[in-house]
Amino acid sequence: MRMKSILLGAILVATLSACGGNMQGVVRGTGQPVTFAYEQGMSSDSLTAEIDGEAFAGKAVMRGASTTVGTAFGTATAGTTTAFGTSTLSGSSYTGDFVATLIGNRGSTLSCQLQYADSSGFTTAGGVGVCQHSDGRVIDIVW
Repeated sequence: MRMKSILLGAILVATLSACGGNMQGVVRGTGQPVTFAYEQGMSSDSLTAEIDGEAFAGKAVMRGASTTVGTAFGTATAGTTTAFGTSTLSGSSYTGDFVATLIGNRGSTLSCQLQYADSSGFTTAGGVGVCQHSDGRVIDIVW
């Protein structure tokens, strides 16, 4: 059983690390198309784009995720026996809210706000976003 779990985990990691695709963008106001490419990662996504011959590359990371941990205390009585216990509780919540910075090979930058359709961060599920070029242009993105 343990070997099966390890194998399943390895397959999941290999599958996720191999997922990639494209995001379609357009420069607001001019309609100039911009294609972004992504590679799904375990803790961040790698993004690339090309605008006016300048190649951009960077990372997208999750913003707004939280983990909570708490302790619960309890007492149970059955007949003449009383038991006391504690339990540690934890949970995580994800927003699907990502930020990205891409750096161009000619000195420009893209600062992006992305909202993934899957709140846990599976890029392949699609999403929407907006990037601000360092020259002021705004690029709307869907995938």
